[in-house]
Amino acid sequence: MLALPEPHRFVRWEFQDLNTLKTLGKIFAPSAQALTAVWPGVLPGLPPVHSYACSPAAPPVPGEPAEAARLRERMAAAVISKGWAPSPRVQAALRTVPRHRFVPEARLETAYDDNLAVVTVRESPQTALSSVSAAWLQADMIEQLRLEPGMTVLEVGSGGYNAELLAHVVGGRGRVVTVDIDPYVVHRTQRLCAEAGSGRVTAVLGDGALGAPAHVPTGGFDGVIITHTATDIAPAWREQLAEGGRLVVPLDVGGYTRSITLVRRGDVLRAEHWTYCGFVRDRGAAARNVPTTTLANGEVTVRWELGAAGDTSGLDEALRGTRHELSTGLVVAGQFNFETLQVFASTTLPGFCRLSVPSGSELVAQEDAAAIVADGSLAYLTHVQISDGPEPADRHSEFRIHAYGRSGPELAVRFATCVRTWDREVRESGYPSLSVHPAGTPADRLPPGDLIDTPACRMVFGWPGRVPAPRPEHESDTVKMAAGA
Repeated sequence: MLALPEPHRFVRWEFQDLNTLKTLGKIFAPSAQALTAVWPGVLPGLPPVHSYACSPAAPPVPGEPAEAARLRERMAAAVISKGWAPSPRVQAALRTVPRHRFVPEARLETAYDDNLAVVTVRESPQTALSSVSAAWLQADMIEQLRLEPGMTVLEVGSGGYNAELLAHVVGGRGRVVTVDIDPYVVHRTQRLCAEAGSGRVTAVLGDGALGAPAHVPTGGFDGVIITHTATDIAPAWREQLAEGGRLVVPLDVGGYTRSITLVRRGDVLRAEHWTYCGFVRDRGAAARNVPTTTLANGEVTVRWELGAAGDTSGLDEALRGTRHELSTGLVVAGQFNFETLQVFASTTLPGFCRLSVPSGSELVAQEDAAAIVADGSLAYLTHVQISDGPEPADRHSEFRIHAYGRSGPELAVRFATCVRTWDREVRESGYPSLSVHPAGTPADRLPPGDLIDTPACRMVFGWPGRVPAPRPEHESDTVKMAAGA
Protein backbone atom coordinates (compact mmCIF):
# COMPACT_ATOMS: atom_id res chain seq x y z
CA MET A 1 0.00 0.00 0.00
CA LEU A 2 1.06 3.62 -0.53
CA ALA A 3 2.38 5.32 2.60
CA LEU A 4 3.43 8.84 3.57
CA PRO A 5 6.88 8.60 5.18
CA GLU A 6 7.21 12.33 5.99
CA PRO A 7 3.80 13.62 7.15
CA HIS A 8 5.41 16.55 8.97
CA ARG A 9 6.31 18.12 5.61
CA PHE A 10 2.65 18.64 4.65
CA VAL A 11 0.85 21.69 6.01
CA ARG A 12 -2.65 20.79 4.83
CA TRP A 13 -4.56 18.43 2.49
CA GLU A 14 -6.96 19.50 -0.24
CA PHE A 15 -9.19 17.25 -2.30
CA GLN A 16 -9.87 18.30 -5.91
CA ASP A 17 -12.29 17.10 -8.57
CA LEU A 18 -10.50 15.50 -11.51
CA ASN A 19 -11.92 17.99 -13.99
CA THR A 20 -10.44 20.93 -12.04
CA LEU A 21 -6.84 19.66 -11.81
CA LYS A 22 -5.71 21.43 -14.99
CA THR A 23 -6.71 24.80 -13.46
CA LEU A 24 -4.48 24.46 -10.39
CA GLY A 25 -1.22 25.59 -11.97
CA LYS A 26 2.02 23.65 -11.56
CA ILE A 27 1.73 20.08 -10.27
CA PHE A 28 4.69 17.98 -9.14
CA ALA A 29 5.80 16.29 -12.39
CA PRO A 30 5.89 12.67 -11.16
CA SER A 31 2.47 13.14 -9.58
CA ALA A 32 1.13 14.62 -12.82
CA GLN A 33 2.45 11.69 -14.86
CA ALA A 34 0.99 9.21 -12.36
CA LEU A 35 -2.41 10.90 -12.58
CA THR A 36 -2.46 10.90 -16.37
CA ALA A 37 -1.37 7.25 -16.45
CA VAL A 38 -4.54 6.34 -14.55
CA TRP A 39 -6.83 8.99 -16.08
CA PRO A 40 -5.50 9.79 -19.57
CA GLY A 41 -6.34 13.31 -20.67
CA VAL A 42 -7.06 14.71 -17.20
CA LEU A 43 -3.90 16.88 -17.42
CA PRO A 44 -3.43 17.83 -21.10
CA GLY A 45 -0.13 19.02 -22.51
CA LEU A 46 2.26 17.03 -20.33
CA PRO A 47 5.73 16.31 -21.80
CA PRO A 48 6.22 12.77 -23.15
CA VAL A 49 7.66 10.07 -20.88
CA HIS A 50 8.93 6.57 -21.50
CA SER A 51 6.36 3.92 -20.63
CA TYR A 52 5.92 0.21 -21.22
CA ALA A 53 2.37 -0.72 -22.25
CA CYS A 54 0.92 -4.13 -21.55
CA SER A 55 0.64 -6.21 -24.71
CA PRO A 56 -2.95 -7.02 -25.70
CA ALA A 57 -1.69 -10.52 -26.49
CA ALA A 58 -0.40 -11.08 -22.96
CA PRO A 59 -1.63 -14.36 -21.46
CA PRO A 60 -4.33 -14.15 -18.78
CA VAL A 61 -3.17 -13.89 -15.20
CA PRO A 62 -3.29 -17.50 -13.96
CA GLY A 63 -5.50 -18.69 -11.17
CA GLU A 64 -8.75 -17.45 -9.66
CA PRO A 65 -10.68 -18.09 -6.46
CA ALA A 66 -12.60 -21.35 -6.53
CA GLU A 67 -15.62 -19.36 -5.43
CA ALA A 68 -15.46 -17.34 -8.66
CA ALA A 69 -15.79 -20.47 -10.79
CA ARG A 70 -18.75 -21.66 -8.74
CA LEU A 71 -20.53 -18.29 -8.90
CA ARG A 72 -19.85 -17.96 -12.64
CA GLU A 73 -21.45 -21.33 -13.29
CA ARG A 74 -24.43 -20.34 -11.15
CA MET A 75 -24.80 -17.06 -13.06
CA ALA A 76 -24.60 -18.82 -16.43
CA ALA A 77 -27.14 -21.43 -15.34
CA ALA A 78 -29.58 -18.70 -14.25
CA VAL A 79 -29.26 -16.78 -17.53
CA ILE A 80 -29.63 -19.95 -19.60
CA SER A 81 -32.61 -21.26 -17.63
CA LYS A 82 -34.49 -18.01 -18.26
CA GLY A 83 -34.02 -18.37 -22.01
CA TRP A 84 -31.64 -15.46 -22.58
CA ALA A 85 -28.75 -17.55 -23.95
CA PRO A 86 -30.08 -20.36 -26.18
CA SER A 87 -26.97 -20.80 -28.35
CA PRO A 88 -24.06 -23.02 -27.25
CA ARG A 89 -21.45 -20.35 -28.06
CA VAL A 90 -23.04 -17.69 -25.85
CA GLN A 91 -23.56 -20.26 -23.10
CA ALA A 92 -19.88 -21.21 -23.28
CA ALA A 93 -18.85 -17.54 -23.16
CA LEU A 94 -20.86 -16.98 -19.98
CA ARG A 95 -19.25 -20.04 -18.40
CA THR A 96 -15.71 -19.07 -19.47
CA VAL A 97 -15.08 -15.32 -19.37
CA PRO A 98 -14.12 -14.25 -15.81
CA ARG A 99 -16.64 -11.45 -15.18
CA HIS A 100 -15.13 -10.59 -11.79
CA ARG A 101 -11.83 -9.64 -13.46
CA PHE A 102 -13.64 -6.82 -15.31
CA VAL A 103 -15.32 -5.40 -12.20
CA PRO A 104 -12.46 -5.62 -9.67
CA GLU A 105 -14.20 -2.98 -7.53
CA ALA A 106 -17.09 -5.34 -6.77
CA ARG A 107 -17.42 -8.34 -4.47
CA LEU A 108 -17.58 -11.73 -6.17
CA GLU A 109 -21.26 -12.15 -5.31
CA THR A 110 -22.03 -8.78 -6.89
CA ALA A 111 -19.92 -9.45 -9.98
CA TYR A 112 -21.78 -12.69 -10.67
CA ASP A 113 -25.32 -11.52 -9.90
CA ASP A 114 -27.13 -12.34 -13.16
CA ASN A 115 -29.69 -9.55 -12.71
CA LEU A 116 -27.38 -6.72 -11.63
CA ALA A 117 -25.55 -4.01 -13.59
CA VAL A 118 -22.27 -3.08 -11.89
CA VAL A 119 -21.41 0.62 -12.08
CA THR A 120 -17.71 1.21 -12.80
CA VAL A 121 -17.58 5.00 -13.35
CA ARG A 122 -19.81 7.60 -11.67
CA GLU A 123 -20.36 11.28 -12.33
CA SER A 124 -22.10 11.57 -8.95
CA PRO A 125 -23.56 9.17 -6.37
CA GLN A 126 -26.80 9.23 -8.38
CA THR A 127 -25.43 9.24 -11.95
CA ALA A 128 -23.52 6.40 -13.61
CA LEU A 129 -21.25 7.12 -16.57
CA SER A 130 -20.13 3.55 -17.30
CA SER A 131 -21.21 0.13 -16.13
CA VAL A 132 -21.11 -3.58 -16.87
CA SER A 133 -24.69 -4.46 -17.77
CA ALA A 134 -26.70 -7.30 -16.28
CA ALA A 135 -25.53 -10.66 -17.63
CA TRP A 136 -28.98 -11.66 -18.94
CA LEU A 137 -29.19 -8.47 -21.02
CA GLN A 138 -25.66 -8.86 -22.39
CA ALA A 139 -26.47 -12.43 -23.38
CA ASP A 140 -29.72 -11.39 -25.09
CA MET A 141 -28.09 -8.60 -27.09
CA ILE A 142 -25.21 -10.83 -28.18
CA GLU A 143 -27.67 -13.56 -29.21
CA GLN A 144 -29.50 -11.03 -31.39
CA LEU A 145 -26.30 -10.35 -33.36
CA ARG A 146 -26.33 -13.99 -34.57
CA LEU A 147 -22.54 -14.11 -34.73
CA GLU A 148 -20.52 -16.85 -36.36
CA PRO A 149 -16.86 -17.81 -35.79
CA GLY A 150 -14.47 -15.51 -37.63
CA MET A 151 -16.76 -12.47 -37.69
CA THR A 152 -15.71 -8.91 -36.80
CA VAL A 153 -17.85 -6.87 -34.38
CA LEU A 154 -17.97 -3.21 -33.40
CA GLU A 155 -18.95 -2.38 -29.82
CA VAL A 156 -19.78 1.26 -28.98
CA GLY A 157 -19.31 1.83 -25.25
CA SER A 158 -16.42 0.02 -23.60
CA GLY A 159 -15.94 -1.87 -20.37
CA GLY A 160 -14.14 -5.08 -21.27
CA TYR A 161 -16.44 -7.88 -20.17
CA ASN A 162 -19.04 -7.58 -22.93
CA ALA A 163 -16.27 -7.27 -25.52
CA GLU A 164 -14.64 -10.46 -24.22
CA LEU A 165 -17.97 -12.29 -24.38
CA LEU A 166 -18.18 -11.22 -28.02
CA ALA A 167 -14.56 -12.30 -28.61
CA HIS A 168 -15.31 -15.74 -27.17
CA VAL A 169 -18.34 -16.11 -29.46
CA VAL A 170 -16.49 -15.13 -32.67
CA GLY A 171 -13.56 -17.39 -31.79
CA GLY A 172 -9.87 -17.36 -32.64
CA ARG A 173 -10.30 -15.96 -36.15
CA GLY A 174 -12.75 -13.27 -35.03
CA ARG A 175 -12.11 -9.75 -33.85
CA VAL A 176 -13.84 -7.18 -31.64
CA VAL A 177 -13.30 -3.42 -31.86
CA THR A 178 -14.64 -1.46 -28.89
CA VAL A 179 -14.76 2.36 -28.87
CA ASP A 180 -15.45 4.81 -26.04
CA ILE A 181 -15.24 8.58 -25.64
CA ASP A 182 -13.83 8.44 -22.10
CA PRO A 183 -10.01 8.08 -21.93
CA TYR A 184 -10.23 6.52 -18.48
CA VAL A 185 -12.73 3.88 -19.65
CA VAL A 186 -10.59 3.02 -22.69
CA HIS A 187 -7.42 2.79 -20.59
CA ARG A 188 -9.25 0.62 -18.06
CA THR A 189 -10.61 -1.65 -20.81
CA GLN A 190 -7.16 -2.05 -22.37
CA ARG A 191 -5.64 -2.98 -19.03
CA LEU A 192 -8.36 -5.43 -18.01
CA CYS A 193 -8.47 -7.11 -21.42
CA ALA A 194 -4.68 -7.44 -21.39
CA GLU A 195 -4.77 -9.09 -17.96
CA ALA A 196 -7.78 -11.38 -18.34
CA GLY A 197 -8.82 -11.35 -21.97
CA SER A 198 -8.41 -13.19 -25.22
CA GLY A 199 -6.08 -10.82 -27.08
CA ARG A 200 -8.79 -10.31 -29.74
CA VAL A 201 -10.26 -7.04 -28.39
CA THR A 202 -9.02 -3.68 -29.70
CA ALA A 203 -10.05 -0.74 -27.48
CA VAL A 204 -10.14 2.62 -29.29
CA LEU A 205 -10.59 6.15 -27.96
CA GLY A 206 -13.17 8.08 -29.98
CA ASP A 207 -16.73 9.31 -30.27
CA GLY A 208 -18.88 6.22 -30.73
CA ALA A 209 -21.29 8.16 -32.95
CA LEU A 210 -18.54 8.03 -35.59
CA GLY A 211 -18.05 4.29 -35.21
CA ALA A 212 -14.47 3.12 -35.71
CA PRO A 213 -13.58 4.37 -39.22
CA ALA A 214 -9.95 3.28 -39.04
CA HIS A 215 -10.90 -0.31 -38.19
CA VAL A 216 -13.77 -1.13 -40.58
CA PRO A 217 -13.09 -4.43 -42.37
CA THR A 218 -13.69 -4.85 -46.07
CA GLY A 219 -17.43 -5.08 -46.55
CA GLY A 220 -18.17 -3.66 -43.11
CA PHE A 221 -18.58 -5.03 -39.60
CA ASP A 222 -20.63 -8.21 -39.35
CA GLY A 223 -22.38 -6.81 -36.29
CA VAL A 224 -22.59 -3.56 -34.34
CA ILE A 225 -23.69 -3.42 -30.71
CA ILE A 226 -24.35 -0.20 -28.78
CA THR A 227 -24.03 -0.37 -24.99
CA HIS A 228 -25.47 3.04 -24.05
CA THR A 229 -28.90 4.57 -24.49
CA ALA A 230 -29.17 6.25 -27.89
CA THR A 231 -31.73 8.86 -28.90
CA ASP A 232 -30.80 8.57 -32.58
CA ILE A 233 -29.28 6.10 -35.03
CA ALA A 234 -25.89 7.48 -36.05
CA PRO A 235 -25.30 7.21 -39.82
CA ALA A 236 -21.87 5.66 -39.17
CA TRP A 237 -23.44 2.66 -37.47
CA ARG A 238 -25.37 1.82 -40.62
CA GLU A 239 -22.61 2.79 -43.05
CA GLN A 240 -19.96 0.68 -41.26
CA LEU A 241 -22.32 -2.32 -40.99
CA ALA A 242 -22.17 -5.01 -43.66
CA GLU A 243 -25.20 -5.57 -45.85
CA GLY A 244 -27.46 -7.97 -43.96
CA GLY A 245 -25.54 -7.28 -40.74
CA ARG A 246 -27.30 -6.64 -37.46
CA LEU A 247 -27.23 -3.53 -35.28
CA VAL A 248 -28.38 -3.98 -31.66
CA VAL A 249 -29.07 -0.63 -30.01
CA PRO A 250 -30.80 0.48 -26.79
CA LEU A 251 -33.02 3.13 -28.37
CA ASP A 252 -34.80 5.82 -26.37
CA VAL A 253 -38.33 6.31 -27.71
CA GLY A 254 -40.13 9.04 -25.81
CA GLY A 255 -38.04 8.36 -22.73
CA TYR A 256 -38.61 4.59 -22.80
CA THR A 257 -35.55 2.50 -23.67
CA ARG A 258 -35.78 -0.73 -25.63
CA SER A 259 -32.94 -2.83 -27.04
CA ILE A 260 -33.89 -3.09 -30.71
CA THR A 261 -32.28 -5.41 -33.25
CA LEU A 262 -32.05 -3.76 -36.68
CA VAL A 263 -30.99 -5.51 -39.89
CA ARG A 264 -29.37 -3.53 -42.71
CA ARG A 265 -31.05 -3.69 -46.11
CA GLY A 266 -29.32 -1.06 -48.23
CA ASP A 267 -29.86 2.33 -46.62
CA VAL A 268 -32.75 1.07 -44.49
CA LEU A 269 -32.62 -0.66 -41.11
CA ARG A 270 -35.54 -2.93 -40.23
CA ALA A 271 -36.39 -4.04 -36.70
CA GLU A 272 -36.59 -7.74 -35.87
CA HIS A 273 -36.52 -7.88 -32.06
CA TRP A 274 -37.31 -5.72 -29.00
CA THR A 275 -36.20 -6.16 -25.37
CA TYR A 276 -37.13 -3.98 -22.39
CA CYS A 277 -33.92 -2.55 -20.87
CA GLY A 278 -32.08 0.40 -19.34
CA PHE A 279 -28.59 1.81 -20.02
CA VAL A 280 -26.38 4.78 -19.20
CA ARG A 281 -26.79 7.81 -21.47
CA ASP A 282 -24.67 8.68 -24.48
CA ARG A 283 -21.93 11.27 -23.92
CA GLY A 284 -20.81 11.80 -27.52
CA ALA A 285 -21.59 14.50 -30.08
CA ALA A 286 -24.96 12.89 -30.81
CA ALA A 287 -26.03 13.01 -27.15
CA ARG A 288 -29.23 15.00 -26.61
CA ASN A 289 -30.23 17.10 -23.66
CA VAL A 290 -33.91 16.62 -22.85
CA PRO A 291 -35.74 20.00 -22.90
CA THR A 292 -37.62 20.57 -19.65
CA THR A 293 -40.11 23.11 -18.32
CA THR A 294 -40.95 23.60 -14.66
CA LEU A 295 -44.46 24.48 -13.56
CA ALA A 296 -46.38 25.12 -10.33
CA ASN A 297 -43.41 26.77 -8.58
CA GLY A 298 -41.15 23.87 -9.47
CA GLU A 299 -43.45 21.07 -8.31
CA VAL A 300 -44.12 19.75 -11.82
CA THR A 301 -41.40 19.20 -14.44
CA VAL A 302 -42.39 18.61 -18.06
CA ARG A 303 -39.81 16.53 -19.99
CA TRP A 304 -39.90 16.58 -23.79
CA GLU A 305 -38.21 13.25 -24.33
CA LEU A 306 -38.63 13.27 -28.12
CA GLY A 307 -36.31 16.28 -28.29
CA ALA A 308 -38.53 19.20 -29.32
CA ALA A 309 -40.11 21.32 -26.56
CA GLY A 310 -43.79 22.08 -26.86
CA ASP A 311 -45.76 25.17 -25.88
CA THR A 312 -46.45 25.20 -22.13
CA SER A 313 -48.00 28.65 -21.95
CA GLY A 314 -51.13 28.61 -19.82
CA LEU A 315 -50.25 25.39 -17.98
CA ASP A 316 -49.42 27.14 -14.70
CA GLU A 317 -52.90 28.61 -14.66
CA ALA A 318 -54.44 25.28 -15.72
CA LEU A 319 -52.79 23.44 -12.80
CA ARG A 320 -54.44 25.88 -10.40
CA GLY A 321 -57.84 24.89 -11.74
CA THR A 322 -60.10 21.88 -11.32
CA ARG A 323 -58.80 18.42 -12.20
CA HIS A 324 -60.88 16.44 -14.68
CA GLU A 325 -60.87 12.63 -14.38
CA LEU A 326 -61.85 10.02 -16.97
CA SER A 327 -61.78 6.23 -16.76
CA THR A 328 -60.33 4.36 -19.71
CA GLY A 329 -62.36 1.27 -18.81
CA LEU A 330 -59.18 -0.83 -18.70
CA VAL A 331 -58.97 -2.87 -15.48
CA VAL A 332 -56.00 -5.19 -14.99
CA ALA A 333 -55.08 -7.79 -12.41
CA GLY A 334 -51.79 -8.51 -10.63
CA GLN A 335 -48.42 -7.51 -12.04
CA PHE A 336 -49.47 -6.25 -15.45
CA ASN A 337 -47.05 -5.68 -18.32
CA PHE A 338 -47.84 -2.50 -20.27
CA GLU A 339 -44.40 -1.82 -21.78
CA THR A 340 -45.79 -1.62 -25.32
CA LEU A 341 -48.40 0.92 -24.18
CA GLN A 342 -45.57 3.30 -23.24
CA VAL A 343 -44.03 3.16 -26.72
CA PHE A 344 -47.45 3.21 -28.42
CA ALA A 345 -48.45 6.41 -26.62
CA SER A 346 -45.10 8.13 -27.22
CA THR A 347 -45.15 7.45 -30.98
CA THR A 348 -48.84 8.10 -31.74
CA LEU A 349 -49.98 10.95 -29.46
CA PRO A 350 -49.21 14.52 -30.63
CA GLY A 351 -47.81 16.65 -27.82
CA PHE A 352 -46.43 13.65 -25.92
CA CYS A 353 -44.22 14.38 -22.91
CA ARG A 354 -43.43 13.07 -19.43
CA LEU A 355 -44.25 14.64 -16.06
CA SER A 356 -42.00 14.37 -13.00
CA VAL A 357 -43.22 15.33 -9.53
CA PRO A 358 -42.03 14.73 -5.96
CA SER A 359 -43.52 11.89 -3.97
CA GLY A 360 -46.91 12.78 -2.51
CA SER A 361 -47.70 15.53 -5.02
CA GLU A 362 -51.33 16.62 -4.93
CA LEU A 363 -51.22 17.89 -8.52
CA VAL A 364 -50.02 14.73 -10.29
CA ALA A 365 -50.73 11.30 -8.86
CA GLN A 366 -47.74 9.59 -10.51
CA GLU A 367 -44.10 10.53 -9.82
CA ASP A 368 -43.34 9.80 -13.49
CA ALA A 369 -46.33 10.03 -15.80
CA ALA A 370 -46.89 9.86 -19.55
CA ALA A 371 -48.73 12.99 -20.66
CA ILE A 372 -49.88 15.11 -23.59
CA VAL A 373 -49.93 18.90 -23.77
CA ALA A 374 -51.96 21.17 -26.08
CA ASP A 375 -53.87 24.46 -25.98
CA GLY A 376 -52.69 25.43 -22.50
CA SER A 377 -53.97 22.13 -21.09
CA LEU A 378 -52.53 18.75 -20.18
CA ALA A 379 -53.66 15.18 -19.56
CA TYR A 380 -51.70 12.33 -18.03
CA LEU A 381 -52.08 8.59 -17.57
CA THR A 382 -52.31 7.04 -14.12
CA HIS A 383 -53.50 3.79 -12.60
CA VAL A 384 -55.17 3.31 -9.24
CA GLN A 385 -55.78 0.16 -7.22
CA ILE A 386 -59.49 -0.60 -6.95
CA SER A 387 -59.37 -3.95 -5.11
CA ASP A 388 -56.91 -5.79 -2.91
CA GLY A 389 -56.35 -9.40 -1.86
CA PRO A 390 -53.79 -11.92 -0.64
CA GLU A 391 -52.88 -13.10 -4.16
CA PRO A 392 -51.71 -10.97 -7.11
CA ALA A 393 -54.73 -12.09 -9.15
CA ASP A 394 -56.97 -10.58 -6.46
CA ARG A 395 -55.43 -7.11 -6.82
CA HIS A 396 -57.00 -5.02 -9.56
CA SER A 397 -56.00 -1.62 -10.92
CA GLU A 398 -57.77 0.73 -13.31
CA PHE A 399 -56.13 3.01 -15.85
CA ARG A 400 -57.45 6.56 -15.63
CA ILE A 401 -56.72 9.92 -17.22
CA HIS A 402 -56.34 13.08 -15.15
CA ALA A 403 -56.49 16.39 -17.00
CA TYR A 404 -56.20 20.14 -16.34
CA GLY A 405 -57.17 23.18 -18.37
CA ARG A 406 -59.98 24.29 -20.66
CA SER A 407 -59.10 21.62 -23.24
CA GLY A 408 -58.39 19.02 -20.53
CA PRO A 409 -61.58 16.97 -21.10
CA GLU A 410 -60.83 16.77 -24.84
CA LEU A 411 -57.21 15.69 -24.17
CA ALA A 412 -58.46 13.12 -21.64
CA VAL A 413 -60.71 11.58 -24.30
CA ARG A 414 -57.80 11.53 -26.75
CA PHE A 415 -55.51 9.76 -24.26
CA ALA A 416 -58.24 7.32 -23.18
CA THR A 417 -58.88 6.45 -26.84
CA CYS A 418 -55.17 5.71 -27.21
CA VAL A 419 -55.27 3.32 -24.23
CA ARG A 420 -58.40 1.56 -25.50
CA THR A 421 -56.93 1.19 -29.01
CA TRP A 422 -53.79 -0.29 -27.50
CA ASP A 423 -55.84 -2.72 -25.40
CA ARG A 424 -57.93 -3.79 -28.39
CA GLU A 425 -55.35 -3.87 -31.21
CA VAL A 426 -51.82 -3.93 -29.76
CA ARG A 427 -51.79 -5.53 -26.32
CA GLU A 428 -51.58 -9.10 -27.60
CA SER A 429 -49.61 -8.27 -30.75
CA GLY A 430 -46.39 -7.02 -29.19
CA TYR A 431 -44.11 -4.36 -30.59
CA PRO A 432 -44.66 -2.70 -33.98
CA SER A 433 -42.79 -3.02 -37.22
CA LEU A 434 -40.07 -0.38 -37.41
CA SER A 435 -37.99 0.85 -40.31
CA VAL A 436 -35.22 3.43 -39.95
CA HIS A 437 -34.46 5.62 -42.98
CA PRO A 438 -31.74 8.25 -43.52
CA ALA A 439 -32.72 11.83 -42.68
CA GLY A 440 -34.00 13.60 -45.75
CA THR A 441 -35.68 10.53 -47.24
CA PRO A 442 -38.72 11.91 -49.16
CA ALA A 443 -42.08 11.15 -47.58
CA ASP A 444 -43.30 9.31 -50.68
CA ARG A 445 -40.46 6.78 -50.22
CA LEU A 446 -41.48 5.95 -46.65
CA PRO A 447 -43.84 3.09 -45.76
CA PRO A 448 -47.16 3.81 -44.01
CA GLY A 449 -46.93 4.33 -40.26
CA ASP A 450 -46.33 6.83 -37.49
CA LEU A 451 -43.30 8.97 -38.27
CA ILE A 452 -40.72 10.15 -35.73
CA ASP A 453 -37.99 12.43 -37.11
CA THR A 454 -34.59 12.77 -35.44
CA PRO A 455 -31.54 14.72 -36.64
CA ALA A 456 -30.03 11.63 -38.32
CA CYS A 457 -32.98 9.50 -39.41
CA ARG A 458 -36.70 9.01 -40.00
CA MET A 459 -38.29 6.21 -37.99
CA VAL A 460 -41.58 4.71 -39.16
CA PHE A 461 -43.57 2.69 -36.61
CA GLY A 462 -46.21 0.35 -37.99
CA TRP A 463 -48.71 -0.45 -35.24
CA PRO A 464 -51.35 -3.13 -35.91
CA GLY A 465 -54.87 -1.85 -36.48
CA ARG A 466 -53.81 1.80 -36.55
CA VAL A 467 -54.41 4.39 -39.27
CA PRO A 468 -51.69 7.02 -38.70
CA ALA A 469 -52.39 10.75 -38.93
CA PRO A 470 -51.64 12.44 -42.30
CA ARG A 471 -48.05 13.63 -42.66
CA PRO A 472 -47.21 17.31 -43.05
CA GLU A 473 -47.57 18.65 -46.57
CA HIS A 474 -44.18 20.35 -46.34
CA GLU A 475 -41.04 18.44 -45.42
CA SER A 476 -39.72 21.55 -43.65
CA ASP A 477 -42.32 21.03 -40.93
CA THR A 478 -40.66 17.82 -39.76
CA VAL A 479 -37.10 18.96 -40.51
CA LYS A 480 -37.61 21.97 -38.22
CA MET A 481 -38.81 19.69 -35.43
CA ALA A 482 -35.79 17.41 -35.86
CA ALA A 483 -33.35 20.30 -35.89
CA GLY A 484 -34.66 21.45 -32.53
CA ALA A 485 -33.90 18.08 -30.94
